[in-house]
Order: sequence, then structure tokens, then C-alpha cells
Amino acid sequence: MFIFSLFLVCLVICNSCRNKADERMYQWLSYWDSMVDSVPQLVSDSLQRVDPEDLGRSNRAYYGLLKVISDDKTYVNFTSDSLINSVTEHYRLHDPKNRNYIRALSYQGIVRTRMGVRDSTVYEPLREAGKLFASMANPDPSLGYMINYFLGNIHYNNRNYTSADEYFRQTLRYAREERDSIHLFDTYLALYWNEMEQEKFDRGKLYLDTLSGFYNRLPGKDYFILNAQSIYYDVNGEPERALEREKTKLLLFRNQEENIELSRVYYNISYRYVGLEQLDSAMLYAQMAIDCIEDPSFMQNYLYYHNVANIAEKQGDFALSNKYLRDAFELYNQSISDRLDTRIVELEKKYDLSEAENEALRARQQSLRVIIGALILVIILIFILMYSWKIRRTAKLKLLNAEYKMQQQELQARILREEAGKRKWLLQLYSHISGRLAFLQGEIETLTQRYISSHPKVYREMETILKNTDTDLRDITKTLAMDDETFYSYTRLRDEEGIFNATEKMLLMLLACDADNRQLATFMNTSLESVRVRKSQLKKKMQEKNMDTSLFNE
Repeated sequence: MFIFSLFLVCLVICNSCRNKADERMYQWLSYWDSMVDSVPQLVSDSLQRVDPEDLGRSNRAYYGLLKVISDDKTYVNFTSDSLINSVTEHYRLHDPKNRNYIRALSYQGIVRTRMGVRDSTVYEPLREAGKLFASMANPDPSLGYMINYFLGNIHYNNRNYTSADEYFRQTLRYAREERDSIHLFDTYLALYWNEMEQEKFDRGKLYLDTLSGFYNRLPGKDYFILNAQSIYYDVNGEPERALEREKTKLLLFRNQEENIELSRVYYNISYRYVGLEQLDSAMLYAQMAIDCIEDPSFMQNYLYYHNVANIAEKQGDFALSNKYLRDAFELYNQSISDRLDTRIVELEKKYDLSEAENEALRARQQSLRVIIGALILVIILIFILMYSWKIRRTAKLKLLNAEYKMQQQELQARILREEAGKRKWLLQLYSHISGRLAFLQGEIETLTQRYISSHPKVYREMETILKNTDTDLRDITKTLAMDDETFYSYTRLRDEEGIFNATEKMLLMLLACDADNRQLATFMNTSLESVRVRKSQLKKKMQEKNMDTSLFNE
């Protein structure tokens, strides 16, 4: 009896000690819970120092919930929903009125979303959480925030932006009731991306301005502000400002102010340089992104290699492009294989081995069909691009040919117009000379019919007519004054400084018409010697001005 009593006392003491240890651990878990939104990485590091097997059932569930939340907020790649499922099941069976049950249901939906699940198993836990929240006598605004935020995310991921906007506005209302700056920031960020996806850039700018007001005010959030600004400037045609925001992210990393995955920042900088057609800089940062990969299991690492391949192709380095394309394809296949292996492990836990093998076989077949379909799609896309390129090239050649023909036609038309102008001027010249000569002949014929020798007065009149005709011929340059365009069409000379007088211009135009010295002397009513002197003086004058004297070549 004494031994039994002693055993009972020891059991009570041990149980009391156990309860005190559980109470202390619960206080630590509550403390970490209060910080999980603001410093999730710190909470994650603290949880890693705890062995969940040493915890009681209740604290183990609480621990599992905090681990899922901290993993989500530190962007851990979820490959399984086993942990959150066990947490949700514990609260459903043992403590359904605990607010953590609503949180567990919410994160059950978000974890499945992160895993790429697209069926109703994502929405159902959140809908159940919403029902429990609505039945609460005094609804906790932090729970209302979380439920509506995740429901909005589901609609956002499914491109149902109108419904997403409604949930995010409810989220904003609860965040304001909480007066939680981090939740306000996350909500404004979600509203911003929802507007940007709808290409409502004006409304997106309003949310971006609000987000920018949080800069340097919330730890760990500057990165998201810079990222939002970078995307906004990029889509609005300001690539230089977008690049500047990406480089500012590097400063955050170097100053160790925020937890940033450096490889993704380098990848974004490379992408901005590609948009600016600065391929050397783009290639440098693209390769730096590959060198800084921290998580080799990250299933989108193949994008970094694909980026290098695209840049190399633009640079004309097809060998390098082909190498990185092969690496990207291998990583893509590996990511599919890793996700498939994870799915097999989950199936083995949930079903017996034969069912798991059947499901795995179906999954592999489905994966194979997806890969084959993707390859066929790529081949079709390549064919379409090549055909489109050929059509554009043919159209471009036709356009160039049409432009060439049009230029030839315009040149011929201009030549015809110039020749028509020349003929018009010559006709005017010949018409004037012929008219004066005809007039002179007519007057002389009239006078010769009289007795000129016996009538001196008549002789004087005839002499006057001849003198007037001589004067008219000497002043022909004034009568037939040409404009600058006519002068240029004949001589191809521009007299912008006005160095030629009217007689010199007439002489040059007659030379352009291949008139010889005798013809020049006759037209200008002067001697051959005078013509030679004038030509020599004019040629010397043009040589001093560095003008073309090819018209004087005989």
C-alpha cells in the first residue's frame, strides 16, 4: 500500500512537472505567435530549435500551425499538406472552438494553393472557416482578415478578379479594425496586384502610392514595395526606373535589412536589361542569378537557365544558347519528377502500396501526356513563329520593292518636270528672239518700199528701230530673268551667296545647253573675244569660291 501511494505521489509530481513544462512551452508558442506576422524568419528559426516529439498533443498542434504559418511567410516551397492536415484534424476533434481551428482551416487552403492544387479541396477549408467565423459572438478581426485575404487570393489565382476585389476590400476593413500595419500593407499590396492584372493601371497607381508610404517603416516590406514599383514602371514604359528599383533591392540585401533571395533579384535585373536591349549586362546578371541559386530544389530554377539561353540567342551565340536550353529542360524534367515523387510518398501514407503504385502509374502517365502535349505545343509554336517570320520577311521585301519603284517613279517624274521647265524657258527665249527679229524684218520691209535715199527722215527712223532692237537684245537677261530653281535645274549650281549677276547666270545656262562661243557671241550681241574673256573671268571667279566648273569643259 505504501509503495502504491509512493508511486501515485511520484506520478502526480511528474504530471505536475509535465503540466508546468507544457505551460511554459505554450507561453513561448504564444509569444512566437505574436511575432509571426512581423518577423516570420525569426519565428521559423526559433521553432527549429524545438523537438515536436517532446511536446504535448495540444502544444504539438500549436507548434505545427506556427511552423506552417512561418514557412508560408518565409516563402518555403510546400510539397505536402500532411502537417497542416494533422493540425486541422486535432483541433476538429479536440478543440473545435479554439480560434486556431479557424486558422488551421485557412492555412489548409493556402498550403494546397501553394502546392498547385486547383480543385475544391482548396476552397472547402476556407469556406468552413468562414462559417465558423460568422457564428462567433465577438468576431476576431484578425481571423476575418486572414479568411478573406486567403479567399481573395484563391479568386485572384483563378483570375476571378471581381470576386477577389470584394474579398480584399473586406480584408482591408478587418485590417483597419486590427490597426495592424503589416496586415494593412499586405492588403494594399494584394489590391494593387489585383488591379494590375486587370490592366487598371490608374487605380493600381493609387494603391502603389499608398504602399510607397510604408517605405522604411515596416521591416521586411521594402522589397515588396520596390518590386511593385518595378513592375508598374516596366508596364508603363519606364524601363530605366524599373531597373533602378531592381538595383535598390540589391542594396537591401547588402545592408542586410531584409531577407532576400539574391538569385531572384539578379534574374529580375537581367530581365530589365533585356527590355533595354543591353544584352551584355543582361547576360552578366543572368549568370550571376544562376551562381547564387540557394535552393537547388526550387522547381522554377529552370527559368534562370532559360533566361541565359534567350539572351545568348539574341547575341547570336547559338552554341551557348543550346547548352543552357538543355540545362533548363533537364531542370524542368527534374522538377516534374520531384513533384511526382513527393506525390507518391503522400499516396503511400494515405493508401496501401498497391493503390499507391496504381496512382503513381496514372500520375506518371498523366505527366507523360503533359510533357508530350507540351512538346507538341512547342513544335507547333516554333512552326507558327517560323511561318510568321517568313510572311513578315516576304511582306517586308514586297514593301521595299514597292518603295523602290515609287522612288524611281518620283525620280522620273522630277526629271520630266525639270526637263519641261527647261523646254519652257527655251521656248520663251526663242519666242522672244523670234518676235523681235520678225518685228525688225517687218519694219525693214516696210521702209524699203520707200525711197530711203531721198528721205533722210525715214532713214533716221530706221536707224532708231535698229538701235532699239539692239538695246532689247542686250537687255534680254532682264526680260527673261530666271528664278533660282530654273537656274539650278540647268546648271546644278546653288547661288546662295548671290555671287552671279543676271548676265553670268544666262551665260552659265547657255553653257549647260552646250552653246559654243559663236552662239554665245550672237546671242549676247558681242564679239568672240569678249565671250572668251567673260568665260575666263567667270571660271576664275567660281574656282575661288570652290564651285563646280565642269560646265566650262569643252
